[in-house]
Amino acid sequence: MRQPTREEIISKLKLILQGTISREEVADWASEYVMQDEPNITDDIIWELLQIVSGVDLKANPDEYLHVEQDIKDWIDKYTIK
Repeated sequence: MRQPTREEIISKLKLILQGTISREEVADWASEYVMQDEPNITDDIIWELLQIVSGVDLKANPDEYLHVEQDIKDWIDKYTIK
């Protein structure tokens, strides 16, 4: 499995904000990397970002996500290469 790029991960976060893709779909995608027995992720920043994104669908309660949209925007800002 090829290591995703930072841009790919950020793109998925942006798609969540646009309503194009669900949080659950993105979390499942990131979890495929995070949950591998021997992850093939060599970049520490990408690994950190994948771990964060794998939990983007966590719920604070049945009707509310733990991470609000501002959290997603903050992650995009923090991890975007400027």
